[in-house]
Amino acid sequence: MCMSATCPTCSKQTWRGCGSHVPSVFAGVPQDKWCTCEPKVEINGVQYPPQVKSTGFLSGLLGGR
Repeated sequence: MCMSATCPTCSKQTWRGCGSHVPSVFAGVPQDKWCTCEPKVEINGVQYPPQVKSTGFLSGLLGGR
């Protein structure tokens, strides 16, 4: 499952998780709020922000960055 995350570099929205649900993470989020870091991840012809590194299981559950 993928979920919203905050990029530690630009402080905009990115994602973490398996990669299968990235479009749903960004549905309804204006593109100017998306992380602008590289490299982008292309899914179905759309360029999405890169995945943020996981901080560990417990931190992820508690909303850590």
